[in-house]
Amino acid sequence: MCARICSIGSWIGARLPRGAFPPNPTSPGPSPQEGRGVGEIPSTVSLQLTDPSPAGLHWYALKVFYNRVVHVKALFEHEGVQTYVPVHTVVRLDTGRLVYEEKQLIPSLMFVRCEQKWLVDFKHAHNEDFMYYADAEHKTPGPIRDEEMRSFILVTSAEAGRNVKYFGADAPEYHTGDRVRVLDGIYKGAEGYIKRIKKDRKLIVAVTGVAVVAVSYIHPDFLEKI
Repeated sequence: MCARICSIGSWIGARLPRGAFPPNPTSPGPSPQEGRGVGEIPSTVSLQLTDPSPAGLHWYALKVFYNRVVHVKALFEHEGVQTYVPVHTVVRLDTGRLVYEEKQLIPSLMFVRCEQKWLVDFKHAHNEDFMYYADAEHKTPGPIRDEEMRSFILVTSAEAGRNVKYFGADAPEYHTGDRVRVLDGIYKGAEGYIKRIKKDRKLIVAVTGVAVVAVSYIHPDFLEKI
């Protein structure tokens, strides 16, 4: 999928179907005049982030404005929509002891799992908050394959993200070399390409058209070509 960022027009007053999860009553949501959903979509309440998406639901990438990821994440979760924000673990020394902090890996980027039409309608109500990465041909939110999203989550979750670096937007050169799957360890199940960067062999994991991250050296015994 060749993707780009696309902005939508003004709010058209559509009533929004709910997302994949029950609303969280403690999370801040949109104001009453923005409309609330009454429709139903397939429930993913029991799904883990890396589970396959039910029919009609896909992952989509968003660019969030003004460093408001926490706010926008809460908006979606209030509507019952599953979200994901890539993170990494940063280690620092504080008064003689090591402190591990979870921080956002890629500024302004987050992902949601929902219906495409629901996302378009919801975007109309929040033009000032975010844009979605769109399919270049149809100008609609570009769905991300579950396989890509699963690998990306596996290497950018808090537990795994100590040795992950963000390499920027996706590009063709990151889709060359040996394609492999990790067989064991904290990245088990992740798929990507082995590429030499500054004399080091790294596992490159990409969300097509959105972002690329690189994982530090993984022993060849833990890799299989696919």
